[in-house]
Amino acid sequence: MSNRYLLFLVFLLILSLSQYAYALDVGAPGEALDRGQTSLSGSIGYSEVEIDKTDVSSASFLLKGVYGVSQVVNPYLKLGTADLRVGEFGFGGGLGFAYGGGVLFRVFAPEESSLSINVDTQVQWRQSKESSRSYDMFEGQVALLGAVKSGGTNGYGGLAFSYVDLGGEGNSLSENGIPHLLFGLDYYMDFNFYFNLEAHLFGENSISLGVGYLF
Repeated sequence: MSNRYLLFLVFLLILSLSQYAYALDVGAPGEALDRGQTSLSGSIGYSEVEIDKTDVSSASFLLKGVYGVSQVVNPYLKLGTADLRVGEFGFGGGLGFAYGGGVLFRVFAPEESSLSINVDTQVQWRQSKESSRSYDMFEGQVALLGAVKSGGTNGYGGLAFSYVDLGGEGNSLSENGIPHLLFGLDYYMDFNFYFNLEAHLFGENSISLGVGYLF
């Protein structure tokens, strides 16, 4: 099966499984860079989740910059915009500032093997306003990932745990230690330009689509 057909099938699978969307995407790219490499990417996402029995949704656009300090440590920053909607509180805010960051660690990578084991840790904040009302959301996530390269694709997946806290107007909602599975794919058009798809399932459901370039 060619890489193009594989990408198409994975995209259909993600769309069919992701009726709701939530969680912090790891990808773009989903595997550690080599020392001195830099990746710049953009991703779009939609999120909907129940936090403390309250429906919360958010749409976002984020830019991500990653730098390969070494083959083991890849710090990154995220910057963009997002909105928030809190159904039970009747809040539907517009696009506001969103930012965050994290580190992807390559903890195991056998020589002459396409397999690697990585740990991703990240945090993110987003804010949304509606007239004089405003809400802030904080998200944190730790993920253990396995990644396998094959030709122009890099597939990855693993187990993640997340924490989320939402506050505003005297209201506070939180969920702690939510476990879920995540799956993703980087598809390289050439050695530098790539697409990324990622889904989080079973505990948190999420979908994101990104495009990036390696320097």
